[in-house]
Amino acid sequence: MDSTAISDQIDRILGSQTFASKSQLRKLLEVLFQNMDSETTLKPDRVIKELWPQETRTKGSADVATEMNRLRHALESYYDREGKNDPVTIVLPNRSVPGPDGMLEKRWIVAKPRGEAEDGVAESSSPTPLAKPRKGLKKIAVVVALGAALAIAAYISIRFLAVPDQPALGRLEGSALVIMNAEGKELWRKVFPEGFGPDWYYTQPRIWFGDLEGKGHTSVLFSYSPAAARFESHPSTLICYSDRGKERWRRNLGGDVPELNGSPATFKTLGLAVLKATEKKPPRIVASNWDDPWWPNQIALLDSDGHTVSEYWHSGGLNNIALADLDGDGRQEIVATGVANGYDHQATLVVLDPDRVFGASTEVRPEFQIHGKGVAQERLRLLFPRSDLNRALFQFNDAIDPTIEHGNLRVAVEECTAPTFGCPILYEFDKSFRLIAAFAGGDEFRSAHEKFYQNGKDAHTLSAEEQAAFQKVRCLVGCKSDFVPVGKLVP
Repeated sequence: MDSTAISDQIDRILGSQTFASKSQLRKLLEVLFQNMDSETTLKPDRVIKELWPQETRTKGSADVATEMNRLRHALESYYDREGKNDPVTIVLPNRSVPGPDGMLEKRWIVAKPRGEAEDGVAESSSPTPLAKPRKGLKKIAVVVALGAALAIAAYISIRFLAVPDQPALGRLEGSALVIMNAEGKELWRKVFPEGFGPDWYYTQPRIWFGDLEGKGHTSVLFSYSPAAARFESHPSTLICYSDRGKERWRRNLGGDVPELNGSPATFKTLGLAVLKATEKKPPRIVASNWDDPWWPNQIALLDSDGHTVSEYWHSGGLNNIALADLDGDGRQEIVATGVANGYDHQATLVVLDPDRVFGASTEVRPEFQIHGKGVAQERLRLLFPRSDLNRALFQFNDAIDPTIEHGNLRVAVEECTAPTFGCPILYEFDKSFRLIAAFAGGDEFRSAHEKFYQNGKDAHTLSAEEQAAFQKVRCLVGCKSDFVPVGKLVP
């Protein structure tokens, strides 16, 4: 395939909402793309050095396999939604299964034109139905005149009323935000003299593209966080631009709550998504805003003009947002994951009905209860167990990367949280929110557990009882029992 087309497709994926909060997967995709010309000789050691430069000695091929599987699922999610009309498909072949020729696949990543089957033969398209014969004939003069009129109208529309290129991609270049169309052509840029916080953007900015006003023009939402001096923290600003780059509005989200005890509010917009319009509701912006460094967290719903419509407060941090129609009623729900400070700093998952975003979460620890906001009515609120390793070494575990595929909800819970996040336990729930999978992703958790408990009086290997404990997902709201029911577990 043409290298430019592949490069444009990679940029399109990296700038998508699906990959907005997946910095590690974006980095992996970039590594694979950069090595496409030599990918048959690309070794796991090289990938490990790129993904975990500070942890090369503790990482192995199993960790790469886990990340590849996560990337494979993320690409599937992207092409099911945002990328369903993209001209190029990026896939990760299974390198452990022989192909039709009996040979193992050596490539890590494959690009192919949309509609091309795995064997390279184009998929057949549905035949165009034959038009029904006309019941009467039009006079030739009328047809010619009508054709001429339509041609003139079409020329005028194309010449004078053509819609300009629409924003589709964004990147950070020095102190500038650069906005491009789907082909990578620069449309406009905005310079931020204070620069960008390096820990804030990783490899991609927090950005969203879409039609907020229903007028066929693409707006750009950009969560800006300035570079800060050491030990300083500044709030982020959510900015909305028109397709031509005109600033429509900007907002500092979050708010003052008594629990801040007079400390300056430094809310950062960590999660950003937009609810699809329905017959009764226009598009609404969902912004998850966390007060740095610990808590609380506000999930705000805003209208297309940036005005807050409603808000939900949570005692912890909800850094990841996903939207999906979980019950098939045609309306999207809000899925947020992160940490619940009021419940022993456990990883948490919250599902909100977008028409019932209000109040504050109810906490068992009074020092973390938010007052003056009313009582929230979450649709679902889960707590994930902390492993013995996590309790021994870290202050909390953290739920990340919520994804919804074929009605099933998947989430990863990081049990190692410093100096870098890792040791994931992978969970999956079916459409009825029954737990159908709970297992350590790859060998990372097992290796960390074995290394920590290899000496001393507490020395032991990961037991079956400890693994079974991962299935004890507590349900605070939305279940008929104290724990999520366990369905038929995926082996």
